[in-house]
Amino acid sequence: MNVSKITITTLLAGTLLATACKNEVPVKEKSAAEANQDRLNEQARKKRDELNKEYFKVPDEKILEDGPGIPLYTELKQRYKDDAKKLKEQIESTGAKLVFVILTPESGQNLASIRYGTPFIREVCNGLGIEVVDFTPLLAKKSPKEITQWPRDGHWSKAGAVYIADVLEPVIRKHYSNTSKVTYKDAERPETFGDFTPSSDEILDGGKDMPYHVKANAQGVRMDEDITFPKKKKHVLFMGDSGFFCPFLNNEYTITGVLQQRFPDGLMMNTGTICYTLEDYVTLWNEKAKYAEPDIVLIQTNGADITDYFFTHRNSLSRSHKPFYPTPAEEAWYRKAYPNAVQ
Repeated sequence: MNVSKITITTLLAGTLLATACKNEVPVKEKSAAEANQDRLNEQARKKRDELNKEYFKVPDEKILEDGPGIPLYTELKQRYKDDAKKLKEQIESTGAKLVFVILTPESGQNLASIRYGTPFIREVCNGLGIEVVDFTPLLAKKSPKEITQWPRDGHWSKAGAVYIADVLEPVIRKHYSNTSKVTYKDAERPETFGDFTPSSDEILDGGKDMPYHVKANAQGVRMDEDITFPKKKKHVLFMGDSGFFCPFLNNEYTITGVLQQRFPDGLMMNTGTICYTLEDYVTLWNEKAKYAEPDIVLIQTNGADITDYFFTHRNSLSRSHKPFYPTPAEEAWYRKAYPNAVQ
């Protein structure tokens, strides 16, 4: 929330309180259920903070140093598969077309997350009947200088975003006639469909002195146009991490910004958020995104999403506030990998 909204909210709250006191009308209190939920949420946040202090290492490629056959990785892959199945069932139940997009600006076939994770993701999609677009072979032929902001940063450059948009455009056109069969009443919709601050307009630099313009609409989605109902345009929803968010690019130069120019009769709705993974898309879909009534849903994923199911990743980066406790396999691996970090 930006300063102006905080100020407005504070002034409004003060005005309402003064009016209530003047008219001797009691301020509305939270229901017992709401108060209890707040208490439970606070307890969950405290427990998550405790776990983060106790298990403070957040591994990445280290999980796969011994190869993909370790029990831990098998457990993490099952979590990924379970959430992929949930997304398929929940998204397709609305009539929306689901497409998985394997996409990462990382390069080099020696990266374990690509070498082990990408084939597994394709296997999961094929087994579940999910259409998948795999950018890995295409990006392996590209130099980071061509498509990323190398050497200052490894995320997409303007040219990289255009390249990704070029490949995705025919995928979207292929399913452009698809229409969601679900509609919601205005009273059912949440305030936001994405996790950005509604109507925010900021200049960020990611600590790299690389300023870029991030603008979100009234529904907390990274796009310039508000989403209105009943639908008058085709709704295409993008759910992903930094691969779809496109840090260091202004809205108009992102992948969805480029595609928006090519589909003026549609809405390219970008909910991509740095560090999100499949588990986050499940909760985001159920809590917010489905109410945007998308006709096509593109899920951006990559091999790192599998290792991100490790409990310390989830406690540090998940959009959920609930605590994630280590399973026996996670605990055993953590103690072996970080013997000096265990308290």
